[in-house]
Amino acid sequence: MQFPSDKAKIELAIDQAIAVADEIILLAEEENRRLESGRPVQMQDLLERKSKLVAEFSAFFKSFNQNREAFLFASDEKFNILQDRVQSLAQIIFQNASSLTKAANANERRIKTIMRAVRENQQHAALTSYGDRGQQAYGSVQPVSIKRSHEV
Repeated sequence: MQFPSDKAKIELAIDQAIAVADEIILLAEEENRRLESGRPVQMQDLLERKSKLVAEFSAFFKSFNQNREAFLFASDEKFNILQDRVQSLAQIIFQNASSLTKAANANERRIKTIMRAVRENQQHAALTSYGDRGQQAYGSVQPVSIKRSHEV
């Protein structure tokens, strides 16, 4: 038997899930915009909120899976809207994963470039020293000190 209060509760739960999906979509879009620059960006604010929303969305679907019969009381319109949001969410999450992969690859290239520059600088420094007259001497691999020698 269907009670009006059951339908209202179920549709409210679906409306809340739709609102959560909409917010996750907005956050993922913002994250994608930030990642498109190709530069390192701050994302902690987005990631914290997105994690909370994903947990809420997952809890809704866990409840849905456990009580499928109860959700049959909801209108077709609510289910269609929810289904549309789930599809939109899947698309934006796919784009988000692609953007994150590109950003990770760009960071890896930056790190490799920096490390190569550091190694080249170290090699150059090892090959360059100064002679006893203060002139640059190449080929010496021994460290040079400007302190006086205390040899006896």
